[in-house]
Amino acid sequence: MNWKKSLKMALATGTAALSLMGPVAFAEEAAETATPAAEAQAAENNGATEITPEEALDYYQNSGYKYTSQRYGYSIICPQKPNVIPASTMDESARGDVLIFQNEGYDIINAWIILVDAFDEKELPKDIGTRSEEDQKKFIEHIMGSGGYEFVRLTDVQGQTGIYCVTAKVLDIDTNGDGKIDETVTADTQMVKTFFRGQYGGRFSVQLIDNPELTQAGVAIYQLGMLTFQEWPSQVTENGQNQVKRDSKQQDNKDNKDKKEKKDKK
Repeated sequence: MNWKKSLKMALATGTAALSLMGPVAFAEEAAETATPAAEAQAAENNGATEITPEEALDYYQNSGYKYTSQRYGYSIICPQKPNVIPASTMDESARGDVLIFQNEGYDIINAWIILVDAFDEKELPKDIGTRSEEDQKKFIEHIMGSGGYEFVRLTDVQGQTGIYCVTAKVLDIDTNGDGKIDETVTADTQMVKTFFRGQYGGRFSVQLIDNPELTQAGVAIYQLGMLTFQEWPSQVTENGQNQVKRDSKQQDNKDNKDKKEKKDKK
């Protein structure tokens, strides 16, 4: 997939891609990336083309590169084949992959960090999506205050409620722990981070690096990628063994079935 064309396609979809809501118009300069049907419609509209987020996602899925991690049990469609390094090279305690799409030497320009076991079980309540609006507001405020974010919202990822965050550009810091802000720091870059549970109960985070500034194109492609994320029911553990993953509901059903069978035998 041509990287420049994918950027233009991302600009077409904008930030509406993740929620798949409503049509998004894009300029004639991006028409080279559209489908033949969209191009025909563009001609009728004197160069103005309209494409829905669903159509953008279909284009992306058909044109992107599917990366699968056997070790960590997930797959995601990327805008191009990435160079992959362990997440532990950036943080020795992290487990996961860094999918690099653009770099200059050792400097990463554009990449996705995909982490497993990315948060503690209690940090993202499983029922947060069904709680009252007031409870959700308090939860978001808690995340905003404790994570150094300038934007936080709840979002749906493959049927699971997750957290979509943008890190703050300007950080107010309490350096001595007295509860008062005594220093302001401006970050070199910002990141987009999404925390969510996979289909089999894995606790994931997918994070966007887009240097030196977050771009509409980079964010839109990241959001399209998030829509293709898939957790698989097994993974390779650190000792090289294959491990089948079951979510808690599946395990409870199995345990109850086993207990019933034992009781019937008696």
